[in-house]
Amino acid sequence: MNKMFKDPGNQSYWWAGIGGFFSLMSAQELLALVSLVIGAITAIVNLVEKYQLRKIKRREEERAEQIHQLKVKRLEKGLDDE
Repeated sequence: MNKMFKDPGNQSYWWAGIGGFFSLMSAQELLALVSLVIGAITAIVNLVEKYQLRKIKRREEERAEQIHQLKVKRLEKGLDDE
């Protein structure tokens, strides 16, 4: 790595690359597209997360209903609910 920065030719490639990166970031159209892509990815991630949470919640509700039904059956037989 030290040799890379001692050689003036390599340094100019590095600085040109860094300068090119920042010049691309200064283009407003590109920034708008980048933010649009980031927004779309965020929306997709949020939708997937909400879907998974909904699925977990539905399963918990089903399980609570099953436990309730089992307790009702035990109480009808005259057994303790525990």
